[in-house]
Amino acid sequence: MHTLIQELRGNVRVFARIRPYLPNDGKRNDDDDDSNAPDIVSLEDDKTVTVLNPKDSRQQPHKFSFDRVFSPSDGQEAVFEEVSEFVRSALDGYNVCIFSYGQTGSG
Repeated sequence: MHTLIQELRGNVRVFARIRPYLPNDGKRNDDDDDSNAPDIVSLEDDKTVTVLNPKDSRQQPHKFSFDRVFSPSDGQEAVFEEVSEFVRSALDGYNVCIFSYGQTGSG
């Protein structure tokens, strides 16, 4: 039954985790120009991120959809709860791959 549910939900899923605000965020050295870094405008729900690119003169927001988006306040427990299904599949003898990519300190 677990395998059937996994197949129905999809064999490939994409999750995003928004990095929490850090104390040094917003501080800038004279040599460092992060003024063109995109700003996250909002997390509309647990599946959509809206981003505003300062380079875009029209200031139009861009929406990105994922299978699940974790907010900055979500902890490691929430992430593990979501991927624990893959761990269960691996223990049942199925091949799984969890690829994690992100900035240092993003969790």
